[in-house]
Amino acid sequence: MFALSFLVFHVRVSPVLTGSMRPSYSPGDVIVTRRVDVHSLRVGDIAVFVPPGESAAYAHRITSVTTKNGHVVVTTRGDANPAADPWHAMLDGQTVPKVVGVVPYIGRPITWVGAPWLHAAAIAALGLLLTGIGTAAIVRSPSRKEAHA
Repeated sequence: MFALSFLVFHVRVSPVLTGSMRPSYSPGDVIVTRRVDVHSLRVGDIAVFVPPGESAAYAHRITSVTTKNGHVVVTTRGDANPAADPWHAMLDGQTVPKVVGVVPYIGRPITWVGAPWLHAAAIAALGLLLTGIGTAAIVRSPSRKEAHA
């Protein structure tokens, strides 16, 4: 059901890792985003983008929207932050993820595992567990010859 809604409505989910947007959402929540045209962004929207000089994406509230040389430029602020973010982010693409919903607490396991290598180890462990369960089920099932005897 969820996979179908992601395909049909073009939504994505991401865990919240910091408290910069409290009380709108908190670490351990999951934000639901949908790609929208950058020219449709308005003050008050929460967009997901990589700020200048950063390597990670931020989901912060837009405080101003301007256009420069045909590109949308936004200023932002985290709801929990006392001051505006120090950047003017130029959004190069035609679309940008916009927060359309929040699911509280469901992303907590992801926030507990902070380092990227731990994420990879957790995914590998899950894959090994599922492989082991599947293998055990196959080994325990009777063969066709045994079933007819």
